[in-house]
Amino acid sequence: MGTSCSVIPIKMKAVVLGGSGAIGKEIIGELLTSDKWSSIISISRSPIDSKIPEDCKTQPTYKREKLQQRVIDLDHMNTQSDAFKDADAVFCALGTTRAQAGSAEQFKKVDFEYVKTAAELAKAGGARHFSLVSSKGANASVPASDLGLFHGLLYMKTKGLAEEAVKSQGMPRTSIFRPGLLDRGDLARGTEKWASYLFRKIDVRHVGQACVREAEKRGEDGVKLFEGDDLIRSMAAQQQ
Repeated sequence: MGTSCSVIPIKMKAVVLGGSGAIGKEIIGELLTSDKWSSIISISRSPIDSKIPEDCKTQPTYKREKLQQRVIDLDHMNTQSDAFKDADAVFCALGTTRAQAGSAEQFKKVDFEYVKTAAELAKAGGARHFSLVSSKGANASVPASDLGLFHGLLYMKTKGLAEEAVKSQGMPRTSIFRPGLLDRGDLARGTEKWASYLFRKIDVRHVGQACVREAEKRGEDGVKLFEGDDLIRSMAAQQQ
């Protein structure tokens, strides 16, 4: 007879990449309000205090003192190798768009190269679990071009390559989340604004919650893929 996953009873250490972004700030907020985490290290391009959800800050379990911020140029992420040492979980929510990055090359640097470096540092530091926020439709094998007209394909391919880079590290646990159209509120990107009239969206809060809930379980080793907004919402609704 099968048994359900038990919750890890010890205090844990987390590292968060991309904590200043829409999903990353939700992950940070969840970690700071959960009593299961004693140490959270944020590695990001900008300070995150003002971006932590206000409703998290009002929770009685919220503890800002658990958070250590490292604001760096992510080109120099390798200088932060000590942050990853013996981490129980590394959450990677790095991501941008071609428009924000300025070019296809810069987009690939953020969504692939930085993710790959984070996974390598996590592996070298002995991290037990790597949790990656990817995207619905990610596929490393899809034909793609750097031409702007085909950016949709490049986006899916780059996300797929990032997933493969993470999996190749062979960490004990790897969780990959593939949400669909994101509801970022006031942070909505151009295509997300018009697409929201045609497609159902998933709140970034639910994605962040699902990432943290999964990390708080003593799940089976190996790679787990979570694709589908309803699945992610159900995970987010689970009790801490």
